[in-house]
Formats: sequence, C-alpha cells, structure tokens
Amino acid sequence: MKTILKFLIFNFAFLIFSSCTDVIQIKLDEGSKLYVIDAFVNNLRADQTIKIVTNDSYFSNRDAPPVPNANILLTDLTSNTQYTFNYVSNGNYVYTLSPTDTISRVNHQYRLDVSLDGVTYTSLSTQPRAAIIDSISQFPTGSGGFGRPSKDSSYYCLLNARDKADNNPDYYWIKTLRNDTLFNSPEDLNVCIDGTGGVVTNAPEDTINFTPVGTLLGFKKYKRLDICKVEIHSISRENYFFFIQAINQINNGGLFATTPENVKTNIVTPSGAKTKAVGRFNMASVVSKTKIIH
Repeated sequence: MKTILKFLIFNFAFLIFSSCTDVIQIKLDEGSKLYVIDAFVNNLRADQTIKIVTNDSYFSNRDAPPVPNANILLTDLTSNTQYTFNYVSNGNYVYTLSPTDTISRVNHQYRLDVSLDGVTYTSLSTQPRAAIIDSISQFPTGSGGFGRPSKDSSYYCLLNARDKADNNPDYYWIKTLRNDTLFNSPEDLNVCIDGTGGVVTNAPEDTINFTPVGTLLGFKKYKRLDICKVEIHSISRENYFFFIQAINQINNGGLFATTPENVKTNIVTPSGAKTKAVGRFNMASVVSKTKIIH
C-alpha cells in the first residue's frame, strides 16, 4: 500500500529539472489539489483497506495529508453485494472481515464509488484468477570448505510457481517479505506477464513455469531461521502497465532522460468536479507460501 502511494503521489506531482550550473532561486507552483486513491483489494481473509490522501508540495518531508471525510462503497456487480468501508485513521478506510470470509471472487466485476464533497469518483475492476506456488527453494550466496555452506552463510530464495497456459495473459505482482517485513522500495517492485517477461501463446503444456527475473525475488539475502514469504497478487493488464510506467518514470534520469509524464489513473472524475481524483483500483487473487531458512 505504501509503495503504491509513493508511485502515485510522485508521478502526479509537478517535476522541474534544470541543467544550469548557476544557482537560481525558483518559486515553485504548488499545483492544484488532487485526491489520491489507493484501492488494491484482494481475496485474503483479512481486513481490507483503501487509502485516500491529498497531494502535497513536491519538496515536503511530511506524510501526504489524509482525507477523513469520504464515503466509500465497493459493489460486487456480479452478485449485487455491497461493502461499506469505514474511516479509521491516517486516510485509511477499512472493511472488517471474519477469518472465514472474503469479498473478492474470481471473474466477478466490481465498482468502486468514492464520494467526497458531493462528488462521486468511480472505477471498475474485474478480479483475475490466481497463479500456483509450488515451493520456495534456498541456495547459499557463498560456501564454507568443500563447497558446503558454513553456519554463517547467507541464502537467496527462488520462487517455484506456475501460470495456467490458455492464451489468456495473466498479470502478476510478486511481493516478497523477510520476517514479516515487506520489501517495498521502488527497486523491489516485481511484476510479470504469465510468470515470464511477456505474453506466452500456444504453450506446449497446460501450465507455464515462472522464470527469472521474477523468480529470483530481488536477490534479497536471508540468514538461518529467517522466514521468506512470497505473495503473488493477480492484477489487471492496465495496472501492470501502470507499474511499468511508474518504474520507468522513477528511473528516468541521466543524459538520455525523457520528458516526465503523469502516470495514468483508472479513477474517473466526473465532468465539472472542482477537484480531480487520481490513483488505482484493483481486485486481486492472492496465493502465498512461506519458508524457514535452514
């Protein structure tokens, strides 16, 4: 969640670049107010959270100001079921689930309605199917004598997962945790298509094995008794390309940098609204696996 907000707020800010060597004092235009909506909902049997903040000045060191006065309604259009999210704190709106329940179902279509100051912002998303995780393997980054790991060795983890092969592309966001701490910096963002680097068609078998770089889990190091956890979140095609565009914008620099551009949003602002809403809405199927390093 925090990673998504970083991408959204960063990419909808006004960016100013200068190649001059002289020191010039510039008064920056603060820009227009925006609502930033982070609505990544999944089928995990846990409370679901949608976050709404406003944009802040580009060089501000504080957290983005929260929006506490929204009304959020998630509607399962397939089953005609509605879910109301209630404000908790820090811009977080929560729908509380029982341990045996879920609001997110494969192939169901959902509509998100966010009402603020008499204006309703909307978005649609259909929940994709899940991948399959077989196992997590470990292998040492170095070795002790005779090629055997020493007691102080560190380890990499390798994801062994599969995607269904039927010429319908699947898009995934792979999250990695170490001891319940999520790797969530921009360089840790790990997305793929069909578990590989692109769309796979006419596969000879009914499943496709995930391939590097996605399976390498960012080459994070683990020690003995550390816990490696992997979650694969299914995402829409549009949200996959949102991540790709965001990564390109964040890494855009140097001699061959291109003109920065605002990352696209799938939140619809009605005509005539004084304040525009940006952000992303996605319904995800999630599979996970944990491994204790030994």
